[in-house]
Amino acid sequence: MRGMKIEIVHIGDELLTAEIDPYPSQMIRMIRERGANVNMITVIGDDFPEIMRVFRSAGQSEVDFLIVTGGLGPTLDDITRNAVAEYLGVEMEVRKDAVEWLVEAVKRMYGKKPVLTNEALRMATMPKGAIALKNITGAACGIEAKKGKMTIFCLPGFPKEMLPMFQEYILPRIESDNIYEKELRAWLGETTMEPLFQRIIKEYRVRIASLPDENWREKGNKIIVKGQKEEVEKAAEKLQKLLAESKDQFVDE
Repeated sequence: MRGMKIEIVHIGDELLTAEIDPYPSQMIRMIRERGANVNMITVIGDDFPEIMRVFRSAGQSEVDFLIVTGGLGPTLDDITRNAVAEYLGVEMEVRKDAVEWLVEAVKRMYGKKPVLTNEALRMATMPKGAIALKNITGAACGIEAKKGKMTIFCLPGFPKEMLPMFQEYILPRIESDNIYEKELRAWLGETTMEPLFQRIIKEYRVRIASLPDENWREKGNKIIVKGQKEEVEKAAEKLQKLLAESKDQFVDE
């Protein structure tokens, strides 16, 4: 049985300028600590057709959780909620509960009630039938929606808002895939190790990830063996023996 298929989509032109690190390292760590893995990370600008393409691709790939960040603010380039509505084939609506949260959040942050202009109300607008997710530390509400078997979560782009909402609404629902991992180190080049990897995966029901280091002659190359615990332990023991018996063959000495 396969584990949960999780994809993350970061949306925002500013993420493609090299001025902001778009890599969601904290979110990935929390997912891995839960015993699951991220299958794909996509970073795209505020481009409606591109967002729609990514949504359709995720749906066709049988993704379980599609976590979308960014594009929930009050400006015209905040188009995530509109893209979700288009993908679901539904209209947009201003949600009463989200308006109440917006008023509450602005009073908390500024000590005054907001002026509920059309621009402000965008942060309380979402696809019809979707679930509104209260923003724990900010104003723009999040979204939870369903398309077939895929659940779409939309979170604000600011980490101080995104991460608390991720921990509250998404993380508890992520299920462990019960995949066991064992790390090995080898002072051999990848071209030498590859035939050994092939031997192991033919004998054992495991996956092998090679994580090379530029300074592998000093630090060694990292190898991760993944699978069910008993099978991983046997495969890792056999691989360790093969590695110890091997001599690097990349360079003719």
